[in-house]
Amino acid sequence: MLCALSAADLQNAHAAQFDIGSRVVASAEPPVSRPATKPCVVTLFAHEAFDDHGDADSMKARPHRFKFDPPKGCRAGWSKVVLEANFSVPAGRQFDRTAAIWLGGVNLYFGTTIEPEPDVAQHWHVERDLTDYASLFRHAQIGQMILNNWVSPTTNQPIYATVRLAFYPAGRGQPATIAANHVYPLSSDPRGEQTPLENPNQSLSRTFTFPRNVERAYLDVIAQSQSHDERWYTCVDKAYLEKTRDYSLESFEACDGGSYRGVEVLVDGKPAGLAPVYPWIFTGGIAPHLWLPTPGIQTTDFIPARVDLTPFAGLFDDGRPHAIAVRVLGADHFFNVAANLLVYQDPHADVLSGEVTQNTLSAQQPAKLEVRDSLHSDAAGRIVGTIDTDQARSYVIAGHLRTPRGTLETTLRYTDKFSNRQSFARPGAKRYDETIDQVNTTSLDVHRTLDGRPLDSFTVEQRDPLRLTVHKTMLTRGQDFTAEVAVKQGHGIDTRRSDAQGKTYRASLDENLASHVHADGNTIPDPLDRSSFAYDEIGSEQVAFMDSLGSCWRTTIRSRGERLASATQGAGCPGHANQLKPRSRPDHPWLMPLQPRRGG
Repeated sequence: MLCALSAADLQNAHAAQFDIGSRVVASAEPPVSRPATKPCVVTLFAHEAFDDHGDADSMKARPHRFKFDPPKGCRAGWSKVVLEANFSVPAGRQFDRTAAIWLGGVNLYFGTTIEPEPDVAQHWHVERDLTDYASLFRHAQIGQMILNNWVSPTTNQPIYATVRLAFYPAGRGQPATIAANHVYPLSSDPRGEQTPLENPNQSLSRTFTFPRNVERAYLDVIAQSQSHDERWYTCVDKAYLEKTRDYSLESFEACDGGSYRGVEVLVDGKPAGLAPVYPWIFTGGIAPHLWLPTPGIQTTDFIPARVDLTPFAGLFDDGRPHAIAVRVLGADHFFNVAANLLVYQDPHADVLSGEVTQNTLSAQQPAKLEVRDSLHSDAAGRIVGTIDTDQARSYVIAGHLRTPRGTLETTLRYTDKFSNRQSFARPGAKRYDETIDQVNTTSLDVHRTLDGRPLDSFTVEQRDPLRLTVHKTMLTRGQDFTAEVAVKQGHGIDTRRSDAQGKTYRASLDENLASHVHADGNTIPDPLDRSSFAYDEIGSEQVAFMDSLGSCWRTTIRSRGERLASATQGAGCPGHANQLKPRSRPDHPWLMPLQPRRGG
């Protein structure tokens, strides 16, 4: 076991990370909240080097395996389980890379790495709350980490990782959390591996036979865009590809397949749920200097989308095998996909029965997707205009369970609105101006009743805006150009949860990031090198989290010239200080998970 910091020490350490004037990565995103109890720590890797030699474009990294044993000093119930990882890369030249950690096939972490500078090493810290997955850690098993890093004559630096799990024992005022009884991996490799899906017809699918007393079920999904899909929000339908190609920052970005991507979940081949794909931008994305020193939202630590499959619990309880599958709507080259299924059992009955009573989700997806354009030649014969992609859809899925306590009814209502507006303008013979305004708003409303009486309810609204502005000036032909590039990225969640006694919980998260830089077309696709530093980046990030438990987190950081210029913390919070209560979940897609109540 290793020594671990207290919850207060961890929050203080996060506050002290801001080194004004530094070019090392900085983020305003909050850490995982911690209980006051001292954790037991299990180390998975200690300064592990990922430095395979070979093709820098290869996507088949060598897994680094580890053996996990449960913590000997904390065998009782845990109030929280947290994964902590520290990464570093020496000064030099290296791409941003994909990293993922797996245990028994279950995905524990998924994210991307930071690109180093020629004379600046990078180091960063990530955390993930895995309390819902606590049952996974109760027995010894094999895990592995896949970090797709390649060392070659042109990319010359290894990436190092130290990874551990912190188990916080339950104590006075810190009760053990009711975690999922089973965590099932959807993985193409029994040890765990992200699965590439190249088009909407391919799926990641696994068949399970569940316990006969499933009461709730959730699927956590991560769909990471790669290759031609990496900047999918810049893509257009094939009919517009040649007309708009000259506006792109590189030929790689002139992608077809349209500007919509989404996740669909299927049960036994039938639609069972939808989730948005967040427009993650990696530190090599669009223009690498945009992300010095602050990466895009969630770039180093993807947050999974959670799909509620509780209305299907009665189906899962029939003792027969059932296929759970994920596909990416609109995928046009490939996405890396990982998914975990969390199942909660009724503690009062060994066998339940029930069925799905309503499912209005269309079998044809993406449904109601509309694409319109106003592209035309202006007076000088230059292509200008807009391409608009819109979607508005909703569905209801309901199911009931016959339990010893009565009939448990679950009704789920989902609404999704997606809009991507691409505008193209030619203010001069050598100027190509493009603006992309995108927003995806998702609403979820879940109500449960027991014999017709309200039991609990949950509502959440998530809003993910993105704005990309490019003013491109051609110098000669091909990729010889300069560009003013600006990105605004957001992520907002508002949630409300109520129980049978009328108690309510509210929480909200609001993240906003902006970055602007002057880019050189010759260097946009490459890692950072000595030839491309103008130091004219300007950026800011603001994060606010509040909940009815008393947590308050407000942090603003600003950068200029690719250095951290200022950091403000706690403004507007009580005592002008950030504080996270142990039970709060600022890192979670629902901010506070629906905890299944024993006894219904």
